[in-house]
Amino acid sequence: MGKVDYQLILQKQKTGIRAYGLLCLVFLIIIGAYGYFKWLDYNIFEQAVATNEADVVTLKKDSLNEKNEYLSNKTQADELENELNDNLKDVFPANDNYTELTRAFDAFEEQTHTAKSPFVISNIEYQEIQTSEDGNYKYLPVRMTIASSQENFNKFLQYVEQSGSLLGKTRLMDIQSIHLSFGEDESGESGVKVTNSNSELINFSVKIHAYFQNI
Repeated sequence: MGKVDYQLILQKQKTGIRAYGLLCLVFLIIIGAYGYFKWLDYNIFEQAVATNEADVVTLKKDSLNEKNEYLSNKTQADELENELNDNLKDVFPANDNYTELTRAFDAFEEQTHTAKSPFVISNIEYQEIQTSEDGNYKYLPVRMTIASSQENFNKFLQYVEQSGSLLGKTRLMDIQSIHLSFGEDESGESGVKVTNSNSELINFSVKIHAYFQNI
């Protein structure tokens, strides 16, 4: 009887050891699976971090390139704006600036006048400043008396017609009226000396509006 009890106890111990071993195995499997999945998660997280870091570096480079491009474009835009403003001061000034306008007429006279092809401004009269009906600008009426050859007369018309160009920097003007007469200068009565006696002079008076800002 004692032997049988010993065998039963031994059997129970073996069963308990097997159950314990099985539990340990299950526990190890659970721990291993947990560790494996955590390792996968870590790898995924690590890859995501690496990707994010690469994206951050790329974004920083793109941001720096865009900033440099913006600064470059801004510099060019500022230079263009300054150039336009400088040109606008000549083309559409802030005041009547009749002194500079007189100098411009004198410069045109000097550039075009020759003995064979004269262009002489005998009188310049500035009248009272006027404001446009809409109040957006003002203009200075100018009357001039001029003796000119046909060639220089055409140049003068082109000069006024092309005024207002930012490239030419010529004060914005237009012709309101013009009165002219033709005559030979053989006797010198016009006051203009022409070496070619066959040159026909155009004596004309012209009214011009020279525009400027209303500020």
